Order: sequence, then C-alpha cells, then structure tokens
Amino acid sequence: MDETSGIRKYEADKIGLLGLFAVALLIARLIVLWRSAILLSEPIKLDYTGLSVSMPVGNGWQSRKQWKFRENAFTLSSIFNPGSTASAHCRYLLAAAKATPDRLFEQKASEVHGTIAKTDQIRMGTLTIDWVHIKKQEMLFDMFFGTTQLPNNRQLDIEVHQTMGDTDLAEQVFKRIAESLEFENNHLLEAGSEIIAEIKSKGLVSFLADQNREAFFLIKNARGRTIGFTMNVLINSEPDAQLNIQAASCLYIADRYARKRVTSFQSDNSFDRFNARSETSSQAGRSGTELILDKADGLTVKKKFAAWDEEKNYRLGPAAIPDVLDEQLFSQLLDRDHRKIIVDIIDPDGTIIPTLVSRIETKDTVVAEGDPVLQIDRKIGAQEEAGYVLRIELLDGRGFYEQVYFDDQKRIFKRVIWHGDTYILESATEEEVLRQFPKQANYILQKNKMLE
Repeated sequence: MDETSGIRKYEADKIGLLGLFAVALLIARLIVLWRSAILLSEPIKLDYTGLSVSMPVGNGWQSRKQWKFRENAFTLSSIFNPGSTASAHCRYLLAAAKATPDRLFEQKASEVHGTIAKTDQIRMGTLTIDWVHIKKQEMLFDMFFGTTQLPNNRQLDIEVHQTMGDTDLAEQVFKRIAESLEFENNHLLEAGSEIIAEIKSKGLVSFLADQNREAFFLIKNARGRTIGFTMNVLINSEPDAQLNIQAASCLYIADRYARKRVTSFQSDNSFDRFNARSETSSQAGRSGTELILDKADGLTVKKKFAAWDEEKNYRLGPAAIPDVLDEQLFSQLLDRDHRKIIVDIIDPDGTIIPTLVSRIETKDTVVAEGDPVLQIDRKIGAQEEAGYVLRIELLDGRGFYEQVYFDDQKRIFKRVIWHGDTYILESATEEEVLRQFPKQANYILQKNKMLE
C-alpha cells in the first residue's frame, strides 16, 4: 500500500509540475506578445461625427473595429488575448455629465480603488486630451485614462488598462491611440443645432397658432391590417405659468410584440425646462421613466423596473429635442433651406439618439431597390400624393428609419416605419380610433380632459 501511495504521489507531482510548466509557457507567451511591436488598425470612423481613431490589432490584440451604441455613447474596444490581461476602449459620449478632468480622474481612481500616479496633457491640433495614470501596486494594475471635449457638448474618453506589470508599454498603447485621433467638425450637427435654436427662439406656442394640436394615426402592418394607433396632443395650458406647454401621447400596438406606452410632458415655451413621464407595458413586463430637465443641472433620467431603480444625469447638447416635439422639428426644417441635419432625439425612456433628418424631393426615389420602405412607398403611392417628404434615420446602429409624408400645407398624413418589421401610420380621426380600439377609450378621455 505504501509503495502504491508513493507511486501515485510521484505521478501527481509530475502532473503538477507539467501544469506549472504549461502556465509558465503561457505567461511567457503573453509577455512576448505584450512586448511585441504595437500595431494599430486603419482609422475606424464613427459615421456622421467627423471622428476616427485607430485601435491596437495583431500580436495578441483583437478588435471588431466597429463602434457600438450603448447607454447614450458609442464604444470601440480592443482586447489583449488570450487571458484578457489588457484592454483598450474609446467612448464617444453624446451627453456626458458636466465634470472637470480632475473630477473625472478622481472618479476613475475611486471606481478601481487605485491611486493617481501622474496627470498630463496631449495636444492634437485643436484638441487637448487631459490624461491620468492610475495604479494599484498590490495587483500590478495600471489604468491610463484620457478625456477631451468636442464641439456640441460631445466628449471622447480613451482608456487602457493592463495587469501584466508593464506600465511603460501600457502608456505607449494609450498614447498611440490618442495620437491616432482625427476629428473634423460635424456640420450636419451644427445645422441641427441651428434648427433647434430657432424653435426655442420662436417658442412652442408659435407652432400652435392659437389652437391646440392633436393628431391620431392608425398603425397598419405591411399587409395593411390595422394593429394599433398613436395619439398626440400639444396645448398651451396656462400662458402665464412657468411650464405652460403640456403634451401627451399614447402608442398602442396589438401585434406579436404587443405593447403600450403612455407619455405625459410639461415644459416651458423653449423646452429649456421640462418634466416628462412615460410608462411602458409589454410581454416583457412594465417599466417607467421620469425625465427632468433643468438648464443648470442638466437632464436627470430616473428609471423604475420591476426589480430595481436607477438614476443617471446627462448634459444635453444644443441639438437635443424631446421625441414628443418631432412635429415642431419637422415644421421648422421644412421652412428652411437645409437638406440634411443631425439632431439628438430624447426618447421617452431617456435614450439620446443621434438622428439624421433628410429632405427628399418627391420626384426622387433616393433609396435602394431592396429598401422595404421604398417597396411599401410604391405600393401605397404615398410619395406621389405628398407635397413634402422627410427621411428619418436613427444612427444608433439598430437600422431604424422612416419616411414622413406631408401634404401641401405641411401637415403629416402618413408615416412609413422600418424597425425589423414595416409599420404604416395613416392619419385618422378620434372616432375612427375609438371604433377600432374601444377598450383604449380611457386614454382618449384623458386627452379630452386635458384639452378642457
């Protein structure tokens, strides 16, 4: 028995040594890869922003070379493999909370329980990148974080961290990324800022023409079957009140993704201050969002889910406008000579979505043959009836776009939307909506009380 136990112990020791040898080889390979030449990708553009940057690739670095939209920002990443012992990230923030570089550096150090070892600047043309080196000595952890302010309240952050114990190389990776940054001012976003400034200057009351605005649309699928409706109302409730503008909307769809969203909105005449609440119910459950905009404090987004709540703060750019005011945006654009603009649409759930709005000549086909919106357009002949057409494209990577059709008086009579499926919105009367969806009458009754 003792001899057998000794043999087993000897074999176990051999296996253990082999395992240590394999780990040592892996670590050695990681170090060789890590210390190899830093190779950068070709410039990776973020469409419609004027921004491009190169990321580390090869010699152990892997990147999809594609910007991804998440939490009101676009992110570009590169990971050092195997083991993910290092990573690099660029984040283009649409509405970052207002903070000085020093404050951001303190927040980053607190997040990783590290200490600030060094701060400095990198100047790239007209841009200045403020950066910090954060260390955790006991873990051989280094973070290099840089931030720069861009026009229209945009912000770019660059972050590199590693656990290989090679601080100098991590700094080189960070600086190579920073030095690859290229930026040209976004004229379409500036044009959008002009349009929003004009709406604010005129005031929302000017779009009402002494009348309350209300609109109903029946929603049909690509086969022409009615599956839902939208209702929107905008009024000047109390001319002398600080928040004199009130709006309400209801979206109801009874297809396989059955859902309902109800939104209320209260604002001053220039929507520099507003409060909005929305509640969404679907097969996935129920959620609610509250938006509070104060010119001094920025936009606060409070979300309530079944299991948790969250609150975030944003600093809106000059091209931002709430979703509920899209008709005022369209009206102002049609009165101007701009062919294309980019604006930041504030969705009722607090998502800030950069949006391309293009004016289309009614005689032009403009879009490709495989475009489902064009196919529906040809089927229903909306473009032939329209005096004006706008094309709306959300630039968040989801592939959402629509065409909005106006009559000669610049009133919307039809909208064709592509969002995975095709939806056709046709102008309707309150009576037509009630006849199709009598169980939703309580929302329309609330609208009537609001008008009174």
